[in-house]
Amino acid sequence: MEERLQHDTVAEIALSAMVSMIMIILFSAIVAGMALMMIEQAFMESRTQSTEQSETLNSIPVVLVFEVESFDDTGNTNDRLYLMFKFPFAMSAIPDVNVKWAMMCDINDTNPAITGGSARTLIYSSGDFDDATEITDSGLDDTALEAFEPSTYYHVILELDSPDGAGECDLVPDMKSTLVIAVENGRTVELDFELPTEVHSGYDLRS
Repeated sequence: MEERLQHDTVAEIALSAMVSMIMIILFSAIVAGMALMMIEQAFMESRTQSTEQSETLNSIPVVLVFEVESFDDTGNTNDRLYLMFKFPFAMSAIPDVNVKWAMMCDINDTNPAITGGSARTLIYSSGDFDDATEITDSGLDDTALEAFEPSTYYHVILELDSPDGAGECDLVPDMKSTLVIAVENGRTVELDFELPTEVHSGYDLRS
C-alpha cells in the first residue's frame, strides 16, 4: 500500500512539471509572437519615415541661372528676376504652386524727419512658381504646366512688383538682398545677391 502511494506521488509531481512546462512554452510562444509583431511594426514605421524623409530631402531645387531680367532705374515699374532651375533629386513630380519665393528689398528711400536725413525701408515681395515653364516656353505662363518633373529644365521670371499683389520690391543699385525659394514640405534655398552701381538687364547675380 505504501509503495503504491509513493508511485502515485511521483506521477503527480511529473504531471505538474509537464503542465508547468507546457504553460512556459505557450507563454514563451505568445511573448515571441508579440515581440515579432512589435519589431515588424517598428520596421514598417521606420521605412515609411525613411521614404517620407527621402522625398523631403530630395526635393531641393538647383538654380542654374540667376540674373536680372529687366531693371528700371526710374521707378519700380518693371523690375524682374530670371531663374533657370531643375529638381535633379526629386523622387516624384512637384506641383508648381508648392514652390514659393520671397524676397526683402531695401528701397533706399530718404526721410528728412529722422536725424541724419535718411531712413531705410524694407519691402517684402513673394509669390509661387505657377508662372514657371519649360525652357522652350516663355517662363511667364501660369497655364503652361502643373508640376515639375525630376531632372527637367525649367525657367521662371519673377515679377517683383505686379498687379496680383506679389509685392513692391524695387531693385536699386548698390543693394544687397536675399531671395528665398522654399518647397512645401521640402527644402529651402537662399540666394544672396548684390546689385552693383552699373546693374543692367542680363546682369549675372551669381557673379
